[in-house]
Amino acid sequence: MKNKSIITYLLFFSMQSSASENMMVNLKCESGAYPGHVKRWSYNQKNLIELYPNGYKRVYDIKTINVKYILAEEDAKRGMYYVSINFGDNDINIIVETPLTYYVDKLCFRLK
Repeated sequence: MKNKSIITYLLFFSMQSSASENMMVNLKCESGAYPGHVKRWSYNQKNLIELYPNGYKRVYDIKTINVKYILAEEDAKRGMYYVSINFGDNDINIIVETPLTYYVDKLCFRLK
C-alpha cells in the first residue's frame, strides 16, 4: 500500500513538472531591432522564441533560467546569437547579441 502511494505521488509530480515545462510564457516588447515596431517573445523551460514583426521566427536554446534572468543562445549559420532577458523589479528588458548587431528590446510586459 505504501509503495502504491509513493508511485502515485511520483507519477503525479512528473506529470506536473512536464506540464509546467511545456507551458509557454509570452512577452510583448518595443523592438530594438525595428524601432517603432512591436516584437513578441515566448519561452518555456527549454526554448526561447523571438517573433519579429514581419513573421520571422528564431528559436534559441535556454542555457539558464530563473526568476531574475534567462540566458539563451543559438548556433546559427552566421555565428552565435545570444539573448539575455532581465526581469527587473519594475521592468523587463531583452538584450540580443548577434554576429552583425546588438540591440535591446524595451518596455516588455507579460501577456496573459
